[in-house]
Amino acid sequence: MPSFVVPRAALSRRAVLRGLGASVALPFLDAMRPLRAAEFRKYPVRLGVIFMPNGVRQDAWTPEGAGRDFKLSPILQPIERHRGDINILTQLSHKNCEHGDGHYAKTANWLTGTPIAKTTGKNLHCGVSLDQVLAAQNGPLARFPSLELGTEPVHAGVDFQVNYTQLYGSHIAWRTPTSPLPPEINPRLVFDRLFRENAAQRRANAADNKSVLDLVLADAKSLRGTVGHEDQQRLDEYLDSIRSVEQRIAADITRVAAGENLDPSFKEEIGRLDKRIETAMAANKADPGGRMRLDHTEHSRLMMDLMTLAFWSDSTRASTFMFGWAVSGKNFSFLPGVKESHHEASHHGNNGDKLDQYQKINTWHIEQFAYMLDRMKSIKEGDGTLLDHSMLLFGSSLRDGNSHNPHNLPLVLAGRGGGLKTGQHLVNKENTPLCNLYLSMLQAAGAKVDHFGDSTGTLAGLT
Repeated sequence: MPSFVVPRAALSRRAVLRGLGASVALPFLDAMRPLRAAEFRKYPVRLGVIFMPNGVRQDAWTPEGAGRDFKLSPILQPIERHRGDINILTQLSHKNCEHGDGHYAKTANWLTGTPIAKTTGKNLHCGVSLDQVLAAQNGPLARFPSLELGTEPVHAGVDFQVNYTQLYGSHIAWRTPTSPLPPEINPRLVFDRLFRENAAQRRANAADNKSVLDLVLADAKSLRGTVGHEDQQRLDEYLDSIRSVEQRIAADITRVAAGENLDPSFKEEIGRLDKRIETAMAANKADPGGRMRLDHTEHSRLMMDLMTLAFWSDSTRASTFMFGWAVSGKNFSFLPGVKESHHEASHHGNNGDKLDQYQKINTWHIEQFAYMLDRMKSIKEGDGTLLDHSMLLFGSSLRDGNSHNPHNLPLVLAGRGGGLKTGQHLVNKENTPLCNLYLSMLQAAGAKVDHFGDSTGTLAGLT
């Protein structure tokens, strides 16, 4: 018998579809509106942060012009179709990492605006990150206070060239100054966390696992018969999206088992290192969270789709995603004309060939960001879209990977959540604190804060 019971009042915003071992939060439906319009609350503001390591090619990043009269740079061309939904922010700087060596002292504190303690691992100290400030205030309103995602495992060693623990380069979310929150890199585990009440109920044989949607089918049918036509369409679209992500995750697990996802450089060794590859694949199956070698584009898009689903279902209102850790050596030879790893290309030494590869890697990251904007903009929520009710920050903790410059950081802010203005290239006064942006975002999201990091005020023209 379906467990869903139709209430006489408005449907609860926290209503879920339930089945044996599954729980699927619902998107916003008209049936959730109170009978009296005066009781209707604003949509929640979702905060998403998308981190790209290693900076950008400087001469191909900054748009021409300012205000609403601007021309996007070559790297930013993939988001041209979203120019009305974005702000390009220039001249924002992070002075509290000026004296730190390399990438680590600029990655860990990118979202905290605080200095970090130089350590090889025993005495971590950073600050509380932007997302966690919001999570602490809004977390109780959603199933999960925050969601941390990534594609590369946490590094716990020491970089003796600069004497920093690599933990600083593996985290951008900090719950407390001494408690970093590691990103989850396995899409299956994220999916189960969002939509399965007890992930341990999954059986070793994937064929024995029912789809999450099959488990809640009875509840879904019961609900569908009690809401209007538009709500039925919204519900169908939402459930179709969940099934699509679930199927894509299953397909990736199949590719891992077949070895089709291995990096090109590793594939070349298959003939003479067959036994070693078998060992590597056995490790993949035994520990998919730590040694996954998924196609990087699909892996990244799966994680962004999971963030989108989490926002759509109001499972969380704060989430971060790391394309890679601070000195990511991710091989980008899958891009035409690229033969370097990300970190290696960022240390270009002003070599023209390396700069071109660096730019292609930057552009790929923007293309993935555009993919997420497409998805969030396609999801209707009330009279707007999910993107309209979100603020999505894309950026890097360095201006340029070659110089480790923390000034004039590359940043794009998308969405109108909290009343943000969009469609602008906001050129700030030189060396304006990055934390002025964070303070503006927190206040727009409803957080009760009047200072953050080294902020000196809010950004003019943003809200």
